[in-house]
Amino acid sequence: MNPFITFLQRNHVLARIECAHANKALHLCLEDNDITDIPPKILECVQLHTLSLARNKIIEVPLTLSNLKNLHTLTLDYNSINNFPVALKDLKQLKILNISHNALKDLTKHIGSLVNLETLWCNGCCLESIPEEIGNLIHLDTFGARNNHISTLPSRFCELKELRWLTLENNELISTPENFDKLEELVHLNLSKNHLNSIPNRMCELKKLKYLFLQSNMLFELDEHVMANLSHIHKINLSNNPIILSADTLQKFTNIIISGVTSLQSLEVNSDSDSSSEDWEDSIDSSEIDMTATDSDEDEDEIFIEYFPKLTKYLVTY
Repeated sequence: MNPFITFLQRNHVLARIECAHANKALHLCLEDNDITDIPPKILECVQLHTLSLARNKIIEVPLTLSNLKNLHTLTLDYNSINNFPVALKDLKQLKILNISHNALKDLTKHIGSLVNLETLWCNGCCLESIPEEIGNLIHLDTFGARNNHISTLPSRFCELKELRWLTLENNELISTPENFDKLEELVHLNLSKNHLNSIPNRMCELKKLKYLFLQSNMLFELDEHVMANLSHIHKINLSNNPIILSADTLQKFTNIIISGVTSLQSLEVNSDSDSSSEDWEDSIDSSEIDMTATDSDEDEDEIFIEYFPKLTKYLVTY
C-alpha cells in the first residue's frame, strides 16, 4: 500500500481511539483499516459496549482484550485469525460475536464461557466440529456456521433452549442429534447443502418452526407420515434433491417447494452478522458483501484517483 495512505490510516485509527477514550464513547468502529495488531490504546476504552474490527488483517487477539469487560458486541469477521482468541472467554457480558471468515478450525472449550451470548456467527471458517461446551450458551438466539466442514453436532447442542435461528448450510452433516427436538423455539432452520438422506421424525416436534431449508441434500424419498406432521411449517424447500414427487403429493403438501425458488435461495444464502429478524423467511444482511478495497497496480499518475475514496474517510474526520 502507498506509504502515505498507510500513515493516514494508522493515525486515523489512533485518533478515533483517543476520541472514543476522551469522550467515554460506548461504540467504536475500526472496520476496514488494514489493522494488523490491535492498538494497545483500545484497552483504555473500558467503557466500550461495541467494538467493530471487521475487515482488517488481524492475526492474533491479545489476552489483554479481556480488559474490556463491558463489551456487548464484538465483530472480528474477515481477518486472519487462526485460533479462537482465548481473551474472549473473560468477556462475560458479550451478547453478539461475529468471528466469521477467519481460518478457525475449532471454537475450543472457551466458547462455553460466553454464557450471555445471544448471537454467534462463525460462517466461512474451517470448523470441523462444534465443542460440547456450546451447550453452556443457554441464551443463544441466533447461530450461523455455514460454509464449514462440520459433520456432526454435539449432543449438548440441543441444550440451546432459546435458539430460534439456526443455519448450518454447506457443511457435511449426515444426521441431526437424537434430541434435536429439544430445540423447541426454532423458527428458521437451514440445513441445505449437507448430506442428509431423510427428514428426521424429530422435526415434527418443532412446533414453532416456520421455515425449513433442505435443498441440495441426498433426499431420495419422502415419508408422507412425517410430512403430514410438518403441516405447521410454512415453507419446506426440497429443491435439488434426488427425489421425484407426484403432482398428487405436491397438491397434498402445499408447503413443499421443489422449483422456482431462486429468489428465496439467494435471499437465504447471505446471512452472516445481523441479529435475527421477525422477517424469518427472507432476512438478509450485508456481512457477506465484500466492500473492502484492493490495491491497484495503476501508474503513479493515477494514485490519487485510486486512493481518493479512502482519503475522504480520513479527511472528513478532521
